[in-house]
Parts: sequence; C-alpha cells; structure tokens
Amino acid sequence: MQQKKIYRNIKKSFLSPFLVILAVILLPSTGKALWFLPLIFAFAVSIVNREKIIVKSKPFGIIISILQSYGVFIGMSIVVYLLDSFMPEVYVAENQFDIKGIALVTFGGYLAALLLFYFYTFSFRVKNKRIAYFVISVCYVLIVIVMQIFSKNEFLQFGVEKFTSFLISWLIFMSLAYSLSMNFHAFEAYFSKKK
Repeated sequence: MQQKKIYRNIKKSFLSPFLVILAVILLPSTGKALWFLPLIFAFAVSIVNREKIIVKSKPFGIIISILQSYGVFIGMSIVVYLLDSFMPEVYVAENQFDIKGIALVTFGGYLAALLLFYFYTFSFRVKNKRIAYFVISVCYVLIVIVMQIFSKNEFLQFGVEKFTSFLISWLIFMSLAYSLSMNFHAFEAYFSKKK
C-alpha cells in the first residue's frame, strides 16, 4: 500500500465523525430532526468510505446504506418501545431511581450498533470483522463514559430523558468506529512500517 493512500485512509477515519458533528451543529433543532439522524449517519459513513462500497453503482450503494440505517433505527425503536411496555419497573432501593429506561437505551444502542454494522458488511468491504466488532464495542464504551461524565445526575443517568444527547453521541462515536473498522488495514500498514 502506498504511503499517501495509507495517510488518506487514516484521515478518512476521522472525517466521518467530523461530518456528523458539523451536520448536528447546522441542524436548527436536533429534537425536531430526530428522523434525519440515520440519514446523517449513513451519509457520513458511506460518502467518506464510498470506495469500500461493494455495489458497482456507488450512489446505489449509498442509498442502500441509508435504507439499512433507517431500517435498524425504526426496528430498534419499535423493539425498545415494546420492551418498555412489557418490562417491569426496576428501582434502586435508596432513592427509588428507575434503571429500566437506562438499560433499554444502553443495550438497545449497543445492539443497534452491532446489527447495523452486520448489515453494512453486505454493502461495504471490511477486511477484519472480528477487529471491527471489537472497535465498535470500545467506541460504545466511550459513549457510555461520555454520557456518564456529562450527566448531571447519578449513575448512568441517560435514559429516555436524555435520549437525543445519547443519539448524537451514538452517531459521532459509531461513525468513528465504522470508519476505523473499514480503514483498519491502513493503520496496520502504518504501524508495521514504523517497526
């Protein structure tokens, strides 16, 4: 792999989250634009990594990634809504703090990240899927840490009341994770040359 191509692929890994941040900043109201978030995510990942699209027609590949994003987003919303309806309330004894919403959002977000990436492997070229799922897991832990740090309340207080903030963090860190996963070979080539 040529040196310039290695550097270009490494830079591309950080371009996706930058595009997500830029789009979120430009949105007048994130709460009202909730349905645009899967579109922003799909564009940020697929446009930056368009040469990794397996389909011969790149625009068609981008459309497929948008449909996959919306499919997983809507599917997980329905599943979380149904689970919320049927799951019993779970309280922490001392202050009657309900952790059901937190559990639903946390595990739902992680499952969505893994499921969407699984679907993306049919549209994008990913060389090492095992490392990709590890990178996604690490980036998801970063989402939990960020939400914990910026939370004003107690332990992991980012349930339904902070869902929009959680979604934005999810978009930023998962776009980074997906781009890192798709361009991981560039990092391997870079560090192997450093040795």
